[in-house]
Amino acid sequence: MRKLPAFIAAAGLLISLSACATGPASIDGCTPTFAAGSNAALVSASGLFGNEPKASFPTPVVAADASQVHVISDGNGNGKRVDPGATVVVQITIYDGTSGDAIIATDYEGSGAIFSAIDSTPAFATIAQCARVGSRVAAVGTAGDLIGDSAIQQNGLSLAADDTVVIIVDVQSVYLGKANGADQILQAGFPSIVLAPDGRPGFTFADPTPPTDLKIEQLKAGAGAKVAEGDNVVLHYTGVLWDTQEVFDSTWERNTPAVLPAVSLEDSDGGLVPGFAKALIGKRVGSQVIAVIPPSEGYPAGAAPTSVPDGSTMVFVFDILGIE
Repeated sequence: MRKLPAFIAAAGLLISLSACATGPASIDGCTPTFAAGSNAALVSASGLFGNEPKASFPTPVVAADASQVHVISDGNGNGKRVDPGATVVVQITIYDGTSGDAIIATDYEGSGAIFSAIDSTPAFATIAQCARVGSRVAAVGTAGDLIGDSAIQQNGLSLAADDTVVIIVDVQSVYLGKANGADQILQAGFPSIVLAPDGRPGFTFADPTPPTDLKIEQLKAGAGAKVAEGDNVVLHYTGVLWDTQEVFDSTWERNTPAVLPAVSLEDSDGGLVPGFAKALIGKRVGSQVIAVIPPSEGYPAGAAPTSVPDGSTMVFVFDILGIE
């Protein structure tokens, strides 16, 4: 069985929105995408939570018209619940529904893979909707519905879209899906920001001339824990070039939040551009922050990705979803 490292699961699996499905009835006020079902209830798994499971189910297992889930073991009600749209860190093992063989898995010794629990493929976090942290959940469905054609191809899996798969998901942790802080009044000198219902920002630039100094404001003021230098922070962000008004990077477009260290490139090779780090440190979980980052606070000359020309002024809007 091949391993699916957390960084591949988080960044390499392409996400494609799927058609909306009719979910089951609300469970304690939480309405998941996938319903419980008799096929998924046939799946059991041995092994402790957080360790690689050994699944057992009659083969060949047949996928129903819609994907099904079954909670093999729950979090005993002590953990946070995975509400639809939340950010979830999971460990995953995928099995062939015909042979019962394990195909690919995350590294259970690692930190897990991070996804948004929305109706999308790959559906690894969607499977966890309405479960609690510490739960182990099984899903039965087709590879196309639960993994998605893009992820199947990108990870070299020998699966057709209509092949049945069984997926075991261990729910390790859950964070906000978008900033939930109190709205703030944006001062002059920034682009105007309009938020979609899911939280992703849209930008309108009234002034073609960017500021020359670092400018930071809160769009939403959160009330959670305060980010300290060196914290690993769970974020959604969008980066835009002021000159072209083009998005050069966005976790929203991947539907996969990022985990970034609150440390500057000036202090660590693995850090953030200085302006981003300064905008992040001291803010609270639940906040949404906009930062206009001039070249002096951005990438060192020659170090920027190809999507960011040297000398660019960048604008970031980021949502602080949690601290690892």
